[in-house]
Amino acid sequence: MTNRAKNRPQDKAKNRPQDSPKNRPDIIKPVPLCGVLGEAELKALLRGKMQTAWCTRVRLLGLLLVIDYICRNFKNGMISMSADLAHQFVSKLRKKDCATTITEPLLLLWKIGVLERLRPAVHAHVKASALYCFADSYCKKRVRLEVVLTPKLARKLVSAEERSENRLDRKYPFRKQLLVDLAAVSFSPSARPIIAKGFSGKGFENLRVLVTAIDSGRPTVRVNERGQISTSVGSCPRELQSHLLLHGSPIVSCDISNAHWNFLPLILAKRLHHVSREPGCEKYVNDGWHEHNRLIALLSSGDFYRTWCVHPENEHERDEKKIILNILLNQKNEKCQQNRLYQRIRAAFPITFGIVEDIKRDDHRNLSKQLHRFTADAIATALLEVQRERIAVIPYVDALICQQEDRERVCEVIGRKIFEAAGVCCAVSGIRYSPLTEDEKQALAFDETAPSDDGMSYDEWEAMRTVKTAAMLKLTRFVRHVVGVRAFDPAR
Repeated sequence: MTNRAKNRPQDKAKNRPQDSPKNRPDIIKPVPLCGVLGEAELKALLRGKMQTAWCTRVRLLGLLLVIDYICRNFKNGMISMSADLAHQFVSKLRKKDCATTITEPLLLLWKIGVLERLRPAVHAHVKASALYCFADSYCKKRVRLEVVLTPKLARKLVSAEERSENRLDRKYPFRKQLLVDLAAVSFSPSARPIIAKGFSGKGFENLRVLVTAIDSGRPTVRVNERGQISTSVGSCPRELQSHLLLHGSPIVSCDISNAHWNFLPLILAKRLHHVSREPGCEKYVNDGWHEHNRLIALLSSGDFYRTWCVHPENEHERDEKKIILNILLNQKNEKCQQNRLYQRIRAAFPITFGIVEDIKRDDHRNLSKQLHRFTADAIATALLEVQRERIAVIPYVDALICQQEDRERVCEVIGRKIFEAAGVCCAVSGIRYSPLTEDEKQALAFDETAPSDDGMSYDEWEAMRTVKTAAMLKLTRFVRHVVGVRAFDPAR
């Protein structure tokens, strides 16, 4: 009689180390999951919908992990989830078995009727993942599952938080260094009495979050759908801001002057580039570029808010005009058109504000979404650049917080990013960015047509003219125009 054990050595325990309890801990300890259907029910549903490529055990368990994540992270019965996040649990199919095979896991769960998509992904001035909820037949159903994961899926589940952090760091390159800089924020001794007073008053929840994040050394960074970076320092009350320390040194804020107004030339330029493709719009486009130059000249010189004051030297009037102008920029068209100040601005820049009113016609919030995105992108790119120079900075709405010694450099970088985006030489904390050198500024002010009695030779005159031409080309933001440099007179 043949000895079966002798002829089948692969069945011996010593020849199958992968089955030992040491290498298969998941067999001993099944993983509890939350779901809306079991493994067998999901497999039957996939077969019924002709998605047999997903019926392998690893992919079924991966889909159950996705459903478990959704169940645990619901907010108001909904979840905003990207395809990239779903891939952390189960990879998409690389090859289709047939034309009807769905390759993406989230799309698959929607198409087979487990999920319902409330809103598709948005990738414009507002960037947001698709919004899902469970379908009616599953929305009130919850199932507790005990599943045996493969070793790789078990490792994925254990390292889910770490992989989530890595995914966010890849998506936002500034995030990793920003968390390090936030951990270096502390309170000066003079801040403690103010904190104690704040805790004894009403509405101290934001203050509690701030103190907990700083004292525990566990800061947070979030990026909202409009691109604005929010940190644990963002909830700092105004009276406490001057008492914050960064790496033990006092901080300063590099704040953009009239931040949203600086991007109106960009909105105008985008519309003119679009309209220029249509026949019969030559005069409109030409007038638009002239207005664009005047608008940039106004925003690039002096205080924009004082320009519209009856008494520009009056600080109180200037502060009132700032509040009113920012309200008008984001208010409904009907209310804006009844305001005399708005009527003055619209008369000075009719094409620009005609476009603004078009954007706000269906929803007055559409303009603010674009302006928030432009501002946030400028701050994010400036943040990344100064981080590469090993400067510690922290975003604060439309500003960057840094140490006093780095103030000028940070202001210069923010100003340059806004110039590259919109063509405006804006002021950041009183420091106005200019891409010109001192020689180029002098050359730009040189009047080559005026008679000269300073003994300038023709070669010197020609050299000055060459520098002036180069300076004007340097200020060119778009191919079709050169930025105007003469001051804007509202009465003109």
